[in-house]
Amino acid sequence: MLPARKTLPVLMILLALAGSTFWLAGRWAPVGGGIFSIWLTWSLIILSGIFCFFWLVLFRQRHLSTLGNIREQLQHFVQTDRIGMIMIEGNDELSSLASEMNQYLTNIKMRFEKQRLERKELLLQSSVAETESRQGRAIIQSISEAVIVTDRFDEILTANQAAQDLLDFQLSPESRQPVNSVIKDQELLQMLEQVRQKKSTNLTRLVQRQHPHTDKMLDLKVLTACVFDDEKEVIGVVMVIHDITTEKEIARMKDDFVSCVTHELKTPLASIRAYAELIAEGEVGPVESQQQFCSIIQEQADRLNRLIDDILNISHIQAGHLELVLEPCALGLIIEQAITTIRPQALEKNIELVTCLPESEINILVDQDLIYQAVLNLLSNAVKYSQRDGKVTVRAWQDNEGRAYLEVEDQGVGIPADEQERIFEKFYRVPQNNSQAEGNGLGLHLVHEIIQSLHKGTITVKSQPGRGSTFTVSLPLCQTREPVLCRS
Repeated sequence: MLPARKTLPVLMILLALAGSTFWLAGRWAPVGGGIFSIWLTWSLIILSGIFCFFWLVLFRQRHLSTLGNIREQLQHFVQTDRIGMIMIEGNDELSSLASEMNQYLTNIKMRFEKQRLERKELLLQSSVAETESRQGRAIIQSISEAVIVTDRFDEILTANQAAQDLLDFQLSPESRQPVNSVIKDQELLQMLEQVRQKKSTNLTRLVQRQHPHTDKMLDLKVLTACVFDDEKEVIGVVMVIHDITTEKEIARMKDDFVSCVTHELKTPLASIRAYAELIAEGEVGPVESQQQFCSIIQEQADRLNRLIDDILNISHIQAGHLELVLEPCALGLIIEQAITTIRPQALEKNIELVTCLPESEINILVDQDLIYQAVLNLLSNAVKYSQRDGKVTVRAWQDNEGRAYLEVEDQGVGIPADEQERIFEKFYRVPQNNSQAEGNGLGLHLVHEIIQSLHKGTITVKSQPGRGSTFTVSLPLCQTREPVLCRS
């Protein structure tokens, strides 16, 4: 069957040929036959016109139906936001047009699908990059050292809270800020510029800065390095500021400790050696002198032994190797024993030892030897840092909440307010009081470890320079009702 576009012209040509034939036949035929031929010709022409009219109407209706079908399918694509194929019946001009449209829509669909996959991949990469960025920022925020990261335009990409506190600035969360508008320290800015210009991977410098909030002088170690891309171009700079103040203080305290311990060891050892040589050479004289020399040797040996015990006890406590022997003890008797031991030292400076103890005994569940050592250290410090002809007062009491209290008060040189938080640190000695008495910085640290770490108690201090200090110890009471006696 011919397509519609070819059927109509062929039909019209056939009708025209037929009409011409009949018209010619009628002209050359007899009259009667000619009239019939003319009539037949005009009839065929009229029928052909009617036929063509109905054919055109049918053809138009068919095309309108096809166009409506195409429109409905396109509207469906719009509503569903999908690209599909236009399906129509027939083999005419509209079907050819629909085929070309389907080919075009197929190309568009393939292009959209490719772009959708590329967009999905980009979104996935963006999500991974954002997650990694958040993780990186979280890691930087969790670092105790100050960390600052700048981008290729010298703007602050991120800075953790430690950096903001140390350099006293507030980072804006809305937009990136130029580093020179945030950081006012010119030396640090010069380091950032220098490492960027030299494309260096490591630039380290030691600086001293005053903390903006505490006014404490800090020792800082500043490390700066460039960040490179795949083409070795600088895309940022990382600065890490490490506060080494505590490390330097610890190193200094260790040096002081070694110096103090060396002095503490050499002095008694020199005395022991000198008196031992006199005895060995027989230059002592009468028996009384020999006994005096032997007493001095014994005293110096005890001094050495106490120093060694302090060092060993602290080491065992920190290592967790010290085993407690908890037993019910009378706090008053422990105090009396410690006062008896320290009395000779107090008599040398004419210091009065006063005790204020309750009539009823205060019973505590402790390791007697360790608590005795703690009380003795507190009394020894009170006597050492008191002026001559002073007074040291020891008090004890208990409350209704199951706690026992011991208080040692002296009238000595006192402790500055800014040093009171550090007096319980290992090796630490108050610089202002170093000339008042010798020591190694272990006594109060040992007391702190015995009271708080081993016996779950507390120790506090109140002091004023020139007016003395008061140390207060709190320990849990023993719940037994039986009489408690301490070992002598």
